Amino acid sequence: MSSTNIKPDNLYYSEETYSKGLSREDTLEFQIRIIVKYYSSGMWNEFEYSLKALYPLLPSLIRERVKPLKHNITPVGVEEHYQWFLNIQEMLENDTNMIWKKKFIKTYE
Repeated sequence: MSSTNIKPDNLYYSEETYSKGLSREDTLEFQIRIIVKYYSSGMWNEFEYSLKALYPLLPSLIRERVKPLKHNITPVGVEEHYQWFLNIQEMLENDTNMIWKKKFIKTYE
């Protein structure tokens, strides 16, 4: 993606990162949103590349336990990458002390 194609959300995120020093959790959440967007849109190349971009952002504890997969956008390769992503998500939630923002949904009584 070239700099001329930056969408307002990405530009805003970049400005926020530099001006407020967002936490690692915020950076990971932003990258995870990108990954999910590409996966749900069936954009397999972008999905796999965005997973590769996630890898260096991960805590070293997780990077030591998982290694990036080779690029493979066949149905089998996409499924392997999806499972890799699920494993990372589980490790982030269960094996780190990162603080994730909890959003509560108010229900009607």
